[in-house]
Amino acid sequence: MKKSLFHPSTPSPFHPVIFGYWALVFFCLLLSVAGAAVSQATASLRGVVRDSDERPLASARIGVIDQVSAVMQEAQTDASGRFQVGGLEPDRKHRVVATKFGYQTVTLENISPGGEEIRITLKPQVRRSRRTAPTPVAPTDLSDLSDTAPIVELTASLVLLNVSVKDAHGNPVPALQKSNFMLYEDGVPQEIVSFEEENAPLSIVLLMDVSDSMEGSSLQEAKRAALEFIDQTQPQNEMALIAFNDQVRTLRAFTLDRSPLRTAIDHLTASGGTALYDAIAKAVELMPTARYPRHIIVLLSDGQDEDSGKKFSQVERLVQSTDAVIFAVGEYTEAERKFFMKDKKYYKLPALDVNLNPMWVLRQLSDVSGGAVFFPRPAEPLEPLFALIARELQHQYGLGYIPPARSGPPKFRAIEVRVKDVARPGPIKIRTRKGYFE
Repeated sequence: MKKSLFHPSTPSPFHPVIFGYWALVFFCLLLSVAGAAVSQATASLRGVVRDSDERPLASARIGVIDQVSAVMQEAQTDASGRFQVGGLEPDRKHRVVATKFGYQTVTLENISPGGEEIRITLKPQVRRSRRTAPTPVAPTDLSDLSDTAPIVELTASLVLLNVSVKDAHGNPVPALQKSNFMLYEDGVPQEIVSFEEENAPLSIVLLMDVSDSMEGSSLQEAKRAALEFIDQTQPQNEMALIAFNDQVRTLRAFTLDRSPLRTAIDHLTASGGTALYDAIAKAVELMPTARYPRHIIVLLSDGQDEDSGKKFSQVERLVQSTDAVIFAVGEYTEAERKFFMKDKKYYKLPALDVNLNPMWVLRQLSDVSGGAVFFPRPAEPLEPLFALIARELQHQYGLGYIPPARSGPPKFRAIEVRVKDVARPGPIKIRTRKGYFE
């Protein structure tokens, strides 16, 4: 009989207990290597936000945008003004946008993650000072006009309007000049201080409903319509993409590159409820990161709000306090159309937010912002409607004026735009926002 090569008292390395031990050690080593590889695959960006006096700013919103894919990660500063955004590509350059109500937006370009903490300073929004007119006095009393006159602080904001002008047949009226427009606030004529002709660049948010009711052919049709809109939109316009169900996600921040937008649209899937109001608020809040001053929201939804944290009144006030224009497309079944296709604010009593007529909601938000709303019939293709919106955006004019200085509590200010000296037969139809909240 052959002798064992191993000492009788020493277990063979192939003994089940010993083999299992070394297999476990090897498996743990593999996990540690894999974990290290994953940790090296992404990076983080840290920073601190302060005001002009070096005081930390809490609750500032931070957007970190991949300059290649246009994917945006978001964060909010803590009580010490600090933030951290993870999951970033370490070899990519990023744009960092910091916003906070009452402060000027700051944008940093070509930021690499993984380095030292970045410092961001937000300055208060620009203000102008005015002295009250002094009582006329003799030259010998000029010393009395020192620093005793009271100073009133006023926000020097520019009110921007997107204006559509159409003839009696619904055709755009082209080639208008600044001298063709008259502008009124609360019935008082205002000086037009900025004017943009047709085809001026726009910043557009494409806002898409991906709730479970969009499952199947509805979502496929919505994707085709969104891609048609991208193809029809002028190349100088930048676009962002937000998808929403019971959650709201910024899939692509503002970008001029259409490729990442198309990729994100192709990968949309339907599930969950509908947080329409939160989605509209998110689109408005994204506007400070835009390159261009004229802001458009193109919304596609098929349902009634069910899951928003915000109420309709809050979103309506937010829309009226900004210059964003909403173009909406609402998809409903034939039964829903018969139920909702009315001018009533509530489709049933009692008059609660949960009973708001969803068609009325889309009409109201489009109307107060100066946009338009469309309700296609079931099985009617959406591509022509989105192409129509894209063409209308090419024929809008941009007007801007500085509102007069005033005191007292903020209130709603009504706006009216008129057009003169237009050589077209029949009435001219003008569409712009109804006014704004200060």
